[in-house]
Amino acid sequence: MTAFIVVLADQVVKKVVTSVMELGETVDVLGTVARFTRTSNTGAAFGMLRGQSLVFIIVSAAASIAIAASYRHIARLRALEQVAFGLIMGGALGNLVDRIRLGAVVDFINIGIGDLRWPYFNIADSAITIGVAMLAFHILFRPRPEGGSATGGRESQGSADGSGDARAADGASTEPAGEDR
Repeated sequence: MTAFIVVLADQVVKKVVTSVMELGETVDVLGTVARFTRTSNTGAAFGMLRGQSLVFIIVSAAASIAIAASYRHIARLRALEQVAFGLIMGGALGNLVDRIRLGAVVDFINIGIGDLRWPYFNIADSAITIGVAMLAFHILFRPRPEGGSATGGRESQGSADGSGDARAADGASTEPAGEDR
């Protein structure tokens, strides 16, 4: 659902921008700090690798397919992680639609002070950046279970006979559940 909302918002806003602004036109939104400047980007972030649209179509499609193919795994993650993957997928798809439809991505958000300006970007780019930042934050700062292991000390330790029985790895009884002795 997050991906759908991102694609919809991205495409609607880009449609408005392209229908009311000429290429290169600038409109101040918050003084000169935040502006809308309609641009066309055939490259990657920050205008790198211009003219490589086919490469970016393939990469965006592959990323979206990989996330969609991982749906069962992602569905078991926490809501924050699910939203992060949805933002990334929605952003990739939003820019993919532009590349297929227009041969370039519509960028228009222009932030900075005076001549110090951040490279132009759009809603899809923002969604990707926020999604990646959320995942990075989660990976770096998620609470660790006691013992410092990501699995909470429940790693498969294996048994002395090599059978791989790890029921006692967390200190629990090795007695089968439900049997009285």
